[in-house]
Amino acid sequence: MAQEGKIRFKSEMLPTFTQRGFQPILERLCSVLEKQDLQPIDSLEGKSVRPISEWLETPFLKGFFKPYTIEKCEKLSLSNFLIMDKILVAAITVIPLDGYELPMVALEWSETENTINVLVDFIPLIDLVMSEGYREKYLDPLEQYWLKYKDLPGMGPNPFAWCRQILSPYYLSGIIPKDSEQNIKGCLELFHNYLEVWIDLWQRAELITDDKARDYIKARKAKIRKTFVENDEGSKSMAQMIGKELQELTARCLF
Repeated sequence: MAQEGKIRFKSEMLPTFTQRGFQPILERLCSVLEKQDLQPIDSLEGKSVRPISEWLETPFLKGFFKPYTIEKCEKLSLSNFLIMDKILVAAITVIPLDGYELPMVALEWSETENTINVLVDFIPLIDLVMSEGYREKYLDPLEQYWLKYKDLPGMGPNPFAWCRQILSPYYLSGIIPKDSEQNIKGCLELFHNYLEVWIDLWQRAELITDDKARDYIKARKAKIRKTFVENDEGSKSMAQMIGKELQELTARCLF
């Protein structure tokens, strides 16, 4: 449930790791999000999320996983954490409500001393072959940015077949070397631009009235979430770092 009263989202409310030399990815994402009214979620599926949303610190991991409510969506989840003081992970995932055909959002950033590992996409909730108009409406706005950033050094196909079958034609993934300011700037811009496109689509999205379409979206979302949870390679490592109970809570938050 969300806390009472609207809370204006501000990036300065959240701790970052830029002072450790990592890129300001959280600030870049928040510069888009703080224009919206987000409300924090206290619990998911009957479990309090405060153990991971306020601040989580173990010998191996420190940071937070924060789910928010936002109009037309089940949740928008923002995470930002440091693994063993060496790897910065930041992500935004958005799960729309069943009554909207908006794509899901997956923006994932993993940064080490020398590289930035990225995955960005709008995950379609409609079959693109059967509904070409969906691609034109919700995915083609990404084309200009996909064309701009697809040739960044290190960009390439996602290595996992189970993941590729879910993603859109405009997903970008890769391990980008931090050996030039242009590469770093491109990664930061990529996340910012994809999120801005989604916000624009979200603002204009209208409720669908077809019951069959709503049921299809609901079933597709459930399958996508199940696929991610069951195949995410980081979940086992996460369970070792923070314990299985908290790891399952982070999965609820993100998916």
